[in-house]
Amino acid sequence: MSEPFRIAVIGVGRIGVFHARHVQELAKERGDCVLAAVVDGHGDLAERVAAELQVGQEAAIGVFSDVEELLAADAVDGAFIASRTENHYRDAKTLVDGGLRVLMEKPLTHSLETAREFAAYLQADDFRRTALMQAFMRRFDAPLLYAKGLLDQGVIGAPFKIVSVLEDPLPPPEGYNSSGLLSDMAVHNIDEILWLSGQLPERVAGFGSLLYNQRITDVKEDFDDALLQMYFPGSLIGQVTVSRNHVAGYRNETWIYGPEGVVHVGAFGADPLLIEVEAIGRSGMIDRRDFALRDYGADVPVFIMRFGPAYKAELAYYIERCLSGAPFNVDHGDGLRALEVAVVGSGAVQGREEVKMIDFFECD
Repeated sequence: MSEPFRIAVIGVGRIGVFHARHVQELAKERGDCVLAAVVDGHGDLAERVAAELQVGQEAAIGVFSDVEELLAADAVDGAFIASRTENHYRDAKTLVDGGLRVLMEKPLTHSLETAREFAAYLQADDFRRTALMQAFMRRFDAPLLYAKGLLDQGVIGAPFKIVSVLEDPLPPPEGYNSSGLLSDMAVHNIDEILWLSGQLPERVAGFGSLLYNQRITDVKEDFDDALLQMYFPGSLIGQVTVSRNHVAGYRNETWIYGPEGVVHVGAFGADPLLIEVEAIGRSGMIDRRDFALRDYGADVPVFIMRFGPAYKAELAYYIERCLSGAPFNVDHGDGLRALEVAVVGSGAVQGREEVKMIDFFECD
């Protein structure tokens, strides 16, 4: 048997530590990968997390303060980047320059200018062009994949409206760094709509507000509540609703409207571990299926409770593509396009413009 694919997790804060645990789970289940290192320059966090994770595996987990130190040690074959947004560009470029293919959390970078610069850098070389996988875990979520299958089967006809809703019950944790509500929080919803529709919007409009959340947190953002509307070629529109103000719990839903019915994914209810997918037509129910989510325990972030299995599935896909040398089906181009929509949408909201056109950067 060949040596396992050695993975580092870069940034082991509230989401990075779950990525590290998923690496360990896949290592036990598949045997073709191993958590080889954790990297974090914030105090002694890397040492503490490595000590906790070491209990779950025999192979030693290296501890590093930055990606340069990691590369110098020649300790890994790939990496999952979950560092702060402002460090994404530097961390990813350093690792790619070092010959690694990486999986990176959203958004692509902290600004549209740097994202386009990074995309141009990746596009300029055959290896770099396939070196980055953008971590849009919704594309690996079983309920959403099932819904997409219903769309591909044409059960409701060609969609004319897709609505993606994300509402958090609590503010971000203390010290959280946000590039803006749309680019930080809504970028997943935007990519979901682009993925489901298979199209790019031509223009966007929207509005935002500062409501309740900003009164109870020290984390400052441009808005804590926003709606973005995307206009696609033809008659399709996409709507994204994001909010920090759903104080009763975590709401994450998708509605897809077609001439023959509606497909609905998710529900806000008493059982957060049960996700519904329904296709309802003019004459009643077309299809319905319930998806039981994994119980990670009561103390996990709400997004892990909802999308934990999807995060694990995208990691498994990343490993498989790295081992086979195949390109990723979600890459820097997808990350850039979602960020472009978010940033242009934020500009439309802040400038109170009715509609703003999107000029997408050319990505192969």
